[in-house]
Amino acid sequence: MALTRNNSRPSQRQIDLTTAVCQERLLATHVRHVLALVDLVSDQLPFDSAVDIYVRVLRLNPEQARNVASRALAALGQRGVIPSQDGVAPLVESDDDVTDAPADEGLRGRSEQTFARFRRRIRGRVQEDLRHRINLAAARAEDTLISAHVENALTFVKTFDEMGTSEAAELYLETMSIQEGVADVIYNRALRTIADDALPPVEGEPGARAG
Repeated sequence: MALTRNNSRPSQRQIDLTTAVCQERLLATHVRHVLALVDLVSDQLPFDSAVDIYVRVLRLNPEQARNVASRALAALGQRGVIPSQDGVAPLVESDDDVTDAPADEGLRGRSEQTFARFRRRIRGRVQEDLRHRINLAAARAEDTLISAHVENALTFVKTFDEMGTSEAAELYLETMSIQEGVADVIYNRALRTIADDALPPVEGEPGARAG
């Protein structure tokens, strides 16, 4: 029993360390894309509103949202930029159109409220260009995050190679509690990356050698 406990502790520690590296990669990805969104809509939305929309659309939990917002502010500070509190146009025509969320709802409540305001503004003013830009930015962020997850899964495969490829990739997905549909995409793309290196190319596919 003692030997089992001693052997499990380093393994769990390595899992924790590797998970921390992977979480940092995801956080850095979020920060890059939220800053890109802030820049993209700076002519129409203030910093806080752009961040809140990003949080809502990317479905970040409160802890993730706080970390992303804090890192984004720090990055702007390093640039010597002070985020504006006012966009070119307000989110709604008047404050009477929106009922304020209770203060104890925290960041999630604020994000929900801001996104509701944003949707009303988009519909009411037919801001098709703004909506189009945000949709494109969100799609780009989602796809880049999938790639970051794939890279993380490959990090787990490399770190825990004694487990086997499939098991290590599954360990990453379980550790990060990734929902099933997205997890399938990440798993398949990670194994596809390994297959491209380990297997002969498929004839007729891009990169395949001519016969």
